[in-house]
Amino acid sequence: LCAGSEIGRAGYDLTYAIAYIRDFAMTYGFLAESFETFVPWSKVKTMIRETKKRLRQEHQDRALPGNPIITCRVTQLYDEGVCVYFYFCMNFEGVQSPSSVFAQIELAARKEILFQGGSLSHHHGIGKHRSPLMSNVNSAELKQVFLKLKDAVDPANVFGVRNGSYA
Repeated sequence: LCAGSEIGRAGYDLTYAIAYIRDFAMTYGFLAESFETFVPWSKVKTMIRETKKRLRQEHQDRALPGNPIITCRVTQLYDEGVCVYFYFCMNFEGVQSPSSVFAQIELAARKEILFQGGSLSHHHGIGKHRSPLMSNVNSAELKQVFLKLKDAVDPANVFGVRNGSYA
């Protein structure tokens, strides 16, 4: 579906407003966040369909109030595939530990993305947030290579890295 440059520009502008919208929505009992991935062309439709399905199922399994808002958009095109942004919003009225519940649902969605051939991140990096999934992406041997390289370059741990492969 080609929506034209105006729609793309509006989506880009929305990126700057999302933080403000999120804070406003929280005062009315809603949590929302975006997360991105890269996926090869051959797996785009399936990955999107199955990730949305997983988000709906996770929401339903927890008997959360209302209906979730789940959407996505393709933000960048490459010869090998695309960057996809997912947006997930849920009502948290009466939900115990809503941030934890939200994080569990997002983790399930990220696992589904990986299962469907998407990447752990496109450009947001790994950090502490996604580091528990690194073992799904890299082998234990590669982690050891990263750790040994880090120790060789930074033996005094000046950088204090505890993210991604170093978590």
